[in-house]
Amino acid sequence: MLEDNPLERTVVAIAHALFMNRLHVLRLTEVVRLGIKPDGADGDNFSLPDGLDSEMRQQSVDYVLTCLPEYAKAINEVKTNWLRPA
Repeated sequence: MLEDNPLERTVVAIAHALFMNRLHVLRLTEVVRLGIKPDGADGDNFSLPDGLDSEMRQQSVDYVLTCLPEYAKAINEVKTNWLRPA
């Protein structure tokens, strides 16, 4: 379990950072590709279609698992939290 292994906790934290970075890059790519304009008055919110956003999340998890295959078990334990919409 993650609680027992400081190295595994550290790697999972790094994996989460990789996930967030990859998700950000994929979302920005789709915003540009689809020509999505900002939502709302603040102009800071770019919403992707629901199906596309969940696909970007899954692609980001797949990327992390490809980068850190030796920690796949630990990553699979926590990925459900990552895949949940914010």
